[in-house]
Amino acid sequence: MSDVDEDSSVHNGHYEVEVIVNRPIAQVWRQFLDIPSWVTSHYIECVHGEPGTEGCITRVSFKKAKEMNFPPAHYHYCKFIKVIPERQWILKTYAERGGSYGVKEFHTFDDGRVFAVNADRTRVVFNLFTESQVQGLTKDTAAGALDVSRQGMQENLENLKRIVEAQPRHSR
Repeated sequence: MSDVDEDSSVHNGHYEVEVIVNRPIAQVWRQFLDIPSWVTSHYIECVHGEPGTEGCITRVSFKKAKEMNFPPAHYHYCKFIKVIPERQWILKTYAERGGSYGVKEFHTFDDGRVFAVNADRTRVVFNLFTESQVQGLTKDTAAGALDVSRQGMQENLENLKRIVEAQPRHSR
């Protein structure tokens, strides 16, 4: 390891998941922006600001944290740092002071985007970029947690698709 390499306790990760929703982008966007309505893997509560707007902060609790024996705190925070209607939202995700889920410190950026495939179909893409300090955990454990997150978010996007496609079609 050279002097310019990162600290060995730092884990970087990324994943991308997507889904095609058979509805117009405006209809998909309304639901996509209401994250608590389609994310089933976490409890989400707004603790600051207007939901779905820049500056809004949510407290997010992973429902299976105790079951998976993660140390407390069993929650983290998400802050909307950018919202471009019918196009993109970006969340900054961070741990509670002192750590969340046994990870001393982590910073994640969640990039949610919607793209019109045609007038009646929308591609929804979710990208996660993360950096965590994994003291007390192995990098393999951190990578495993990222895989669990990826699978959970794919399931959440499939839930978004089911919810939106169950609604009547709306025109712009």
